[in-house]
Amino acid sequence: MGNVPAALANSPAGLPPPLAMAAVASFLDRAAAGNALAEVLAGHELLARCAPPLVLAIPRGGVPVAMPIARQLNGTLDVLLAHKLRAPHQAELAVGAVDEFGGIFLADHALSLGATGTYLSHESARQRALIQQRRQAYTPGRGAPHVAGRPVVLVDDGIATGATMTAALRAMRRLGATPLVACAPVGAREAIARLATLADAVVCLETPQPFYAVSIAYSDFAQTDDATVIALLAMAADRP
Repeated sequence: MGNVPAALANSPAGLPPPLAMAAVASFLDRAAAGNALAEVLAGHELLARCAPPLVLAIPRGGVPVAMPIARQLNGTLDVLLAHKLRAPHQAELAVGAVDEFGGIFLADHALSLGATGTYLSHESARQRALIQQRRQAYTPGRGAPHVAGRPVVLVDDGIATGATMTAALRAMRRLGATPLVACAPVGAREAIARLATLADAVVCLETPQPFYAVSIAYSDFAQTDDATVIALLAMAADRP
């Protein structure tokens, strides 16, 4: 964890590197990142003491990362649906997140960014409606997996604010998953530290400082679409 990007290590003392040189891509794509995570998780002492885990990906980007992890750990691949709550007028910035089990997490900065009670009510309803649509599309005919008493590995393709993973971890705790491991190929150090209080273990391969964006860690960070998610879940279900 915590590898320092070459551009930062080589920059002149006291001079920050240009944004374009802030980090060197560590992973070819999400599948490659998943393979790298799978190697680390395969030797994790906590998981070594457990039955094969339920590997829950946070869609959409977490699914191609989770696929090789589930294969390596002989686990069952599924999705856990949690959506960020978008800041007013800043759709890429999270002020919290909701999960498919009815939970909500609000960040400390939510109100300062204009996320009033009325706004959050509307935004939460919108994201929960999208969650229901995705569950029906991704796993038609069944709902979310039962996790009580089961080892769970939660996977995303990166952790920036940590809002979505926080909501997912809280949901798993409420529902009795044990042990509970959160993992991502790359994440912001501050967010990873906060997640460590919610999970039994957090595995993150890269925590660049300063942290600019998840996408910088990937050579190919093309958006994962719903069709890809559905295809990967079908492949995992067919695996012997």
